[in-house]
Amino acid sequence: MTVFGCLRGTTVGTLQIFQSQPKCIRKTLGIFLRNASSFVPKRVLIVAKLTRYHFEKLREPNLNEEEFKNKLLERGSDYDLLFDTYRATKDIENEVAKVLNKFNIEYKKVNRSNISRSDVTWADLVLPIGGDGTFLLAANLIFDNKTPIIGINSYPLHSEGFLMLPSYYTKNISQIFELLKAGQYDTLMRSRIRTTLKGEGIWNPPFHMHEEKHFCGVERFFSNGQLKPANSDQLNERQLPWLALNEAFVAEVFAAKMTTLLIKFDDAENFHRIKSSGICISTGTGSTSWYKAINGISPQLVRQIFDLLNNQKNYTNAEINEICCKFNDSLHFNPEAQNLSYAIRDMNMTKVFPVPKSLQRYNFCKKLTVKSLCFNGGLVLDGGIAVQFNLGTTAEFEIDPEGALRNIILPV
Repeated sequence: MTVFGCLRGTTVGTLQIFQSQPKCIRKTLGIFLRNASSFVPKRVLIVAKLTRYHFEKLREPNLNEEEFKNKLLERGSDYDLLFDTYRATKDIENEVAKVLNKFNIEYKKVNRSNISRSDVTWADLVLPIGGDGTFLLAANLIFDNKTPIIGINSYPLHSEGFLMLPSYYTKNISQIFELLKAGQYDTLMRSRIRTTLKGEGIWNPPFHMHEEKHFCGVERFFSNGQLKPANSDQLNERQLPWLALNEAFVAEVFAAKMTTLLIKFDDAENFHRIKSSGICISTGTGSTSWYKAINGISPQLVRQIFDLLNNQKNYTNAEINEICCKFNDSLHFNPEAQNLSYAIRDMNMTKVFPVPKSLQRYNFCKKLTVKSLCFNGGLVLDGGIAVQFNLGTTAEFEIDPEGALRNIILPV
């Protein structure tokens, strides 16, 4: 019996041990004390990272390896790093396949170029191998809150992989399935954003941002069987099937062009008119990503503020860094939270165009309504799926309680 198995068999003793541990230990123990159900998947969908090396090889099919290497070097690419990432990813894929065979688990392996919705509905566990981009790719094709997902970081040396398992499991893949079988895991129901469009042109086909990089096959990627309704009464409203795990972003397609939007929060009657570089609507999961990048502060900014205040204290670099870390960490919130956060990026503030006093640059809400005043606007979900969002079109963003992502968590 494992240590955690012993803990499950006690009551008062367990609580005493639990309360006496440091906070980080208590968190890990809590995971195991809450969960005791064995999970042995029958069908696993491996979603493999389409590495930059492989992608470039697809673009240059007539070059031998030496010619290919020289061409990448001429472009300024790091050939050795690209090849190492490719090789490491393939090694992990092969190791996962070996482990699944050992456990007699059926599996399929797909990547960005050939993945389809039917692959996801076939599986009872989705297993992305790569980084956070590969995780988001797989999550975008899970439309319910029942199919579990768990990610393996294929190259921790050069990938943070916040959504993936800790790097320990990259070298201990067999233990992943042993822990699942033993019930030593937790389930994190990550909130996701549901988007409803209203207006004209909302049934135009979506596209994936990677299509701009000519990834083959992605045009079939997001059909999900959603067809333009025959009934004309239904043409002016569309609930997008794709749920945003990190964020939704609205802006003019050309980054140098000012974005003009009307926004309102929850059940407010009136819109605020804003000019900015776009608005980011985020979940708790996404609060560690772009939302943090938009709102985070730097040591340079903090020191300049103290200098303007003529503060007599001479703060050390360590103290400045601590202030930044505390503030930036405070931007994070619970991935299971049922509220949204928003951040208005580079909000334009002038005497001619004053910002209403009641409008905060970033805050929380339950529902956000955005009306486009853009001429070449786009609405992008998780940095991938994009739809047109032009003049007069309205988008409503809310957390969908029925659309949470079932993310399996293992101990650190």
